[in-house]
Parts: sequence; C-alpha cells; structure tokens
Amino acid sequence: MKKFVLLLFALAVAFSAGGAAAHPPSDLDLLYNREEGVLEVYAPHSVPDGKRHYINLFTLSLNGDLMYRLEPAWQVDGKAAAASFHVGDLPKGAVLEVEAVCNRAGNMKKNLTVE
Repeated sequence: MKKFVLLLFALAVAFSAGGAAAHPPSDLDLLYNREEGVLEVYAPHSVPDGKRHYINLFTLSLNGDLMYRLEPAWQVDGKAAAASFHVGDLPKGAVLEVEAVCNRAGNMKKNLTVE
C-alpha cells in the first residue's frame, strides 16, 4: 500500500511540474507605427529552450476579422517572442487584437485601438 501511495505522489508531482513549466507570455506589448503601417508585437516568454517551449501561434484580427495567422517553429531566444505585421494606414478607432499561444499551454490576448 505504501508503494502505491508513493507512486501516486510521484506521478502527481511529475504532472504538476510539467504544467508549471508551461505558461502563456507574461504580457503583450503592441506598437502601431502609422507611418510604416506596421504593428510590432513583443511577447515576453521566458523559457530555457526556445526549440521545445515557445510561442507557436500569433493571430492578428482587425475589427474582429482575422487578418494574419503566424506559426513560428521556435523561439529565437529564451526571453521573448516577437512578430511584425503590415497592416497599412488604419483609421482612427480601428481595433487590432493580437493573441499569442504557447505550444505547451496558455494564451494571451490584447487589444489596441488606433488613436
């Protein structure tokens, strides 16, 4: 019986540790440059190995319509993922929504209303 309880405990620790390592980006920084017509996205996502744990999907919607879907194959460094999207000269009040998804678990969305 003690071996069974120890096995269950070990499995619980193993599964919870794997889940703790998986996480969405800690933030999404969105910067729209009207002159260049570009939206820059910076997603802080601290990881030990960017080829195994990374942001594997960015989506960009404009006023609720999907505009871009970007699927990186890995994260270049262990600190953050980044993406740039050409969106053109947007009118005041346009709403950009970006979602970043971790390949292991978690996602984050953020909106930017054009001023």
